[in-house]
Amino acid sequence: MEETKLCPFWVSRVSGLATESPSALTLSDLLHCNIEDPSEVWTHVVLANYLIDLEWVFDMATCLQLSNCHVMIVSGEEGLAERYAASPLAGLLGKERVEIIKPKLPLPFGVHHGKLILCVNSKGVRISVLTANFIESDWGKKTQGIYVQDFPRLVTSSASSNSMGSLQALRRCRGTRFKEEIKRYLSCIGAISSTTGTNCIPLSLLDEVDYSGACVELVSSVPGCHRNSDAYRFGMGRLQEVLRAMQISSPSGENSPTLVWQFSSQGTLTSNFLRSLERVMTISTDNTPLPDTKSPTVRIIYPTEAEVKGSFEGWHGGLSLPVRLRCCHPYVNERLYRWGQRPYAEGADRGRNRAMPHIKTYMRLTENGDGLKWFMLTSANLSRAAWGEWQKGGTQILIRSYELGVVYGTDSFINPADGGLFSATPSKPIPVPSSIGGDGLVRVKIKTLPSESDRDEPTLFLPYNPLNPQPYVSTLQMQQREHRHTGHSCVSQLSSLDVPWLVDLPHRGKDCLGKEFRDVLEGSNRRGEEPDPLRSGGCCVGALGEKRTNRDA
Repeated sequence: MEETKLCPFWVSRVSGLATESPSALTLSDLLHCNIEDPSEVWTHVVLANYLIDLEWVFDMATCLQLSNCHVMIVSGEEGLAERYAASPLAGLLGKERVEIIKPKLPLPFGVHHGKLILCVNSKGVRISVLTANFIESDWGKKTQGIYVQDFPRLVTSSASSNSMGSLQALRRCRGTRFKEEIKRYLSCIGAISSTTGTNCIPLSLLDEVDYSGACVELVSSVPGCHRNSDAYRFGMGRLQEVLRAMQISSPSGENSPTLVWQFSSQGTLTSNFLRSLERVMTISTDNTPLPDTKSPTVRIIYPTEAEVKGSFEGWHGGLSLPVRLRCCHPYVNERLYRWGQRPYAEGADRGRNRAMPHIKTYMRLTENGDGLKWFMLTSANLSRAAWGEWQKGGTQILIRSYELGVVYGTDSFINPADGGLFSATPSKPIPVPSSIGGDGLVRVKIKTLPSESDRDEPTLFLPYNPLNPQPYVSTLQMQQREHRHTGHSCVSQLSSLDVPWLVDLPHRGKDCLGKEFRDVLEGSNRRGEEPDPLRSGGCCVGALGEKRTNRDA
């Protein structure tokens, strides 16, 4: 069935797949421009991320080397500016072309974790929000999510709001919000300025762009104690405002909402934080709170040890899932679902599921589970540092880290049949999202109400199945225990068939590449590929250790 409404969502290209989606993207795709066409050449590029390998990035995007564009690097990585200044790349490009900015981190344990690409040329602007670091190991063997849209230069129009259609007027309002949100985030990380004579991108460049085609709502997190109305500009406060504005009705009858949370890392959790996130993600347009009898069902998608062991990277894939035993929490224990489907035979090829997730997604299902009410792609893992935690009776939210994400709703679509889509790089436009048989992507609809035909509903092509995930065997057993008072049988010991990946537990045996975990970890430390997950604290997940206490860290 040919889709007419497509959400601007892509996955990263995975090497080694028998069948790859024609719309899967690489970093080179996002940064490409034709250096022979002056109107296509980027004049300004912002690369904001947590980890950045500058030499690899410039190798992937040779157009950045061959043009004279101004490149602004935003990262909190220690020593990045010094390493660049001493590298051959600095001598090749010159000191004036590359500016490295370290965002302010006013609170302990905060990091710059948002992942953003902004490219400017004479045709317009390209904005990409994604989940991959700018390092080689994050591209090619992992599952990443990407939002990207191109926006044209603003053209003066005599059309008034009275002459617009309702959808056009709605999108123009969203475009205004999109512009203000991206400007706010760029200003907070120090990448734009209204002051002349600075090395930042001039604010006027962003004001000269037409964002009315924006299909998503931006949700950012910025460190600080945000009070009163400012508390709803960032983190879960901002997400609450976005979801409240959507046409989401309260659950009818005995139905309770179903949420899906999928992430690659987790901080220490508290019951108050988890309840707050549940409330935000189940909010309805009329702002009616859920009764206690309708607490949401939450499914947490997270890989098992066996899935990591059999992944394209073997044990090495687990180093980007730096979750630790010390943060076990009963809430997570009872809600775990596998990243992929359990193979029917040992060694069965699971295709795209073998690319371990570095993607982070959150969503709410429709009442009958046949689609999504909304969908979020973000850099934010499940942590208080990323989403924030409410203080002072809900009048203040404290956030420690920078994050950036986008929310899709029922009107978050592009329609290629409507006379073509604008591209800032017409020599090589971003391909339209699509899926072909065998590429491992799952077609999921965003819909307001159940309907007999979903042809006109916006379509996402996701790298896993959020509608029918496979629960851990231990999850099913723990759910049975909740019904002991009704006379249901109680399982005395949890199954070890599905063990969640925890980076600081012993992992025995050779992976699918014939390597031991100990050797993989030592080799990674020698190469300096990533922060050592066993030495660096703060990232942890709970899904084991039933005998541990129920104390929130």
